[in-house]
Amino acid sequence: MIGLAALLFAYAGFTGVCASMAKHQPDLLGRKLEPLRQKQIRWAGIAGLAAAYGCTVVASGWKFGSVQWVGAIIAAALAVTLLIPYSPRLAARAAPGAAFVAAMLLASGLLVRIG
Repeated sequence: MIGLAALLFAYAGFTGVCASMAKHQPDLLGRKLEPLRQKQIRWAGIAGLAAAYGCTVVASGWKFGSVQWVGAIIAAALAVTLLIPYSPRLAARAAPGAAFVAAMLLASGLLVRIG
């Protein structure tokens, strides 16, 4: 459960980083963003990637969690790279939902571990 949350956080993070680039903004968002909003989206993307790292460390510890994180970000980067040329608006709309579902999976996974 937590591994899937890491994958979804990584997808949302890479989509955020991609949406913060001026080159991809017209395709993903339909318009160019002002510089402050670009920075906010970039930091949100970085936070998504950091949350993915936290998920993998919680799930597997520091040794194997780091390796799993690399695998999760590779899979998420591949998904973003393949989805954006064909359906950029879908990729952008799916990112907040992926982050929400990832947060719910993480919370439920942590509750199962505690209980």
